[in-house]
Amino acid sequence: MAKRFPWKSNYRQIPSFVLDALDDIEGDLIAVAATKKINRSDIEAGLYSHLGLTAGDSGIATVGPAYPPADAGKWSERNAYGWDRKREDWPKVQKSWTFESPNFGDGGRNGWTMRSWTKDVYQHQIFEPQGMTIEPTVLEDKGGEQVIVKFALSPMLSRDMPEFHLTLLWALNVLQENTGVTGVFASDATRAEYISTVTLDWQIFPPGTADEVVARLLASAHPSNAPDFEKHVRERVRLFEGFEPKAYIRGQGSFGSYFGAQFAEDLVVFENLKYGNAVYLLYQDWDKASQRSRLDLLRDQDAHFDRVVHTDGWQDRLKSLLHDKLYERGLRRRRSGYRSKRDRR
Repeated sequence: MAKRFPWKSNYRQIPSFVLDALDDIEGDLIAVAATKKINRSDIEAGLYSHLGLTAGDSGIATVGPAYPPADAGKWSERNAYGWDRKREDWPKVQKSWTFESPNFGDGGRNGWTMRSWTKDVYQHQIFEPQGMTIEPTVLEDKGGEQVIVKFALSPMLSRDMPEFHLTLLWALNVLQENTGVTGVFASDATRAEYISTVTLDWQIFPPGTADEVVARLLASAHPSNAPDFEKHVRERVRLFEGFEPKAYIRGQGSFGSYFGAQFAEDLVVFENLKYGNAVYLLYQDWDKASQRSRLDLLRDQDAHFDRVVHTDGWQDRLKSLLHDKLYERGLRRRRSGYRSKRDRR
């Protein structure tokens, strides 16, 4: 990735000045933020316009929190698109893949058969897009050549959250890549206020006709950050209804872009339509899984879920995988003509 900004891009580990600052913070909640003296000419030249910090006839202006551009650096790219982290330090697990193969070497004449292939693989730790934002605030502007600006990143972090130090490094680097400064401060926010920014709250809808389900799901306000939400919901409902879901689910409030269906106590399919880059099949007890925070839900070894990335043919791969998982739970018959590599041994 080409370097976009003139300052240091990121840190390989949490810098010592941040660790020292952490030692001085007594509370559990950590705000990732830093202040910077900025040349007015740099603002006028548009160096910080990607964060909504601009200069005009009326002075320095800001527009509130901004999503860092993905091309600001590798941590900003992970913030926007997610991160697939191979864990060779974890034990291998069995994973299955589905694919179509021609019957008797000629698919045009003899048709095609969906097959499955299973082998031991390294686990991957999947981080979905984090959606961190940065908000600049002008702290001092006396009309001279320099102004003082505070850059604050959201959401805040909690010391007892899973992978705290990795998440802190991620957040510090997103701020560093986009502003050239980084740091931490104690937060005055309550724990309840923090939890509300990271914990998914789900609405559960009973199954019904496709039109009934879509109408219920769309009754809430459409999330502004999920383009074509109605179109995608309708497509997913049509895809899911052939597998007889027990219920449909949707995130509430600021998490309204999360949507999916439950097929068994330990089988839920969902995605975040805000990003729309993958569908997840989660294999955990839903009552427990639904109470996990948004940041924690998929920050886990992929032995607990499968991820179907939205590349060509993803719908067929999802349907095949869903069919197999329902078959394993005694909720579906084996596909006609289906043979897995395990069956053929």
